[in-house]
Amino acid sequence: MSVNNQSNFQLVNFFIGDYPPIGVNQVLYVKYTEDMRQATTTMEVQITDSSTGFLSELQGMEPVFIRIADSENKTEVGGSFVVYDIQDRRNIGGKSSAVLLLCTPDFINNAANKISRRFGKGMGIKIHDIVKNEILINLMKVDEKRLTNFEPCVNSCSFVSPYWNPFTAIRWLAAKAIPAPKGSGPAATAGYAFYQTRSGYNFESYDKFASKEPVARMVVGHNPDEMEDDSDLGIIPLNQLTVESSADLLKGLNLGSYSSNVMTLDLKDMKFEQHPFNINKYYKDVSVMNSRVTPEFYSGFDTNQTYTRIMSKISDSALFSEGTYTQDFTKQLSQASLREKLFYNKKVVVEFISDYFLEIGEVVQLDVYKGTSDREQDYSVSGKYVIGKVERTFKTSQDKMTSRLTLYTDSDGEVVD
Repeated sequence: MSVNNQSNFQLVNFFIGDYPPIGVNQVLYVKYTEDMRQATTTMEVQITDSSTGFLSELQGMEPVFIRIADSENKTEVGGSFVVYDIQDRRNIGGKSSAVLLLCTPDFINNAANKISRRFGKGMGIKIHDIVKNEILINLMKVDEKRLTNFEPCVNSCSFVSPYWNPFTAIRWLAAKAIPAPKGSGPAATAGYAFYQTRSGYNFESYDKFASKEPVARMVVGHNPDEMEDDSDLGIIPLNQLTVESSADLLKGLNLGSYSSNVMTLDLKDMKFEQHPFNINKYYKDVSVMNSRVTPEFYSGFDTNQTYTRIMSKISDSALFSEGTYTQDFTKQLSQASLREKLFYNKKVVVEFISDYFLEIGEVVQLDVYKGTSDREQDYSVSGKYVIGKVERTFKTSQDKMTSRLTLYTDSDGEVVD
């Protein structure tokens, strides 16, 4: 089943502050972005003005409401935003134009606030509870209905935020959170992603993405109408894709993703310890999206005693209640760098025109076929991918919505017996 590769969208509403509604003839393009590496959604709009002159009056911080929907009102993008920057102002022949950069009110709220307080008294509280209840609901006043997907963590935490922004504190906690199903045993892998889609905020472990089922199938190098497809997934035909990165080895070495050593000093009893980390000891327990083919160069870290990153941590266990300070955080420093590096290991960018709307955090099946007569599948690129970034661009002159998706995977799709 091939999805509709046509895109019929229209601008439904566009308001800026108390100014008259913006007409569709004033809008050149609208770009909507979801990015797993940033906490909130953003928009970019280019508009023109030849009559009222309101563009020259904009100074930033004006509230914006914008909604773009398809002809059947099944899919829409937009919502409430704030103008945080105005770029590329022009005036040609009495006709002015400008590009407005929009962010959510939560993004402004985050940038305007610093946190200096303790979270998790006594034995500490679960990390997902700190993120959801303590920071988002209590501090940032985010409506609980907008917190759509929060995966429970097994570990608790007690810490003091040193004048961090709320989202900075959340990212710090996300790197140390361990998904509940794996507990604190050897298979536990630290690392969560915090991101916003049009549906709301999400707090999910990198391990969970490996178990998600695809919501769509993308095909390159083969006619979808000639393919057998017994699933209910819609097939999105692609003319081309770009593999922007396959394995950034230097980044992995610098992060200590393959081999690292964490040195700790407890000021209570002046106890010094070392906690070496080797990828070969953990990789077999890490959940991956496709096949588990261990790269050959991993074996070199078994014989090489040189660590590519040295991390240090000074603590005072006397400041914490019994059970709050453990060695888990030490182990998580190395685990988190490994898990995040694997998650963003391979980066593929695809573009298409369709009414089919996909969100970041969803998983797609990418099937790439070689340019041969027998349509041999290229397993080095094929496999399950997580959507890490969505850029939807609506051009009013064409009434079309184009989608540019950045996909990530931690492994190849080759089937191994």
